[in-house]
Amino acid sequence: MVALFPNPSEQQKIAHCLSSLDEVIGLESHKLDALKNPKKGLMQQLFPQDVP
Repeated sequence: MVALFPNPSEQQKIAHCLSSLDEVIGLESHKLDALKNPKKGLMQQLFPQDVP
């Protein structure tokens, strides 16, 4: 069985592309977290929980 690998230049391009995607995913994750916090606060105002 023979395994074929891209040449080093192509590997660099692939690594750069994946790194860029990882950065975008991280930024979008932070945006999502920032949106969840106000939502949580609004939900608590709409449906307060009475704690005895």
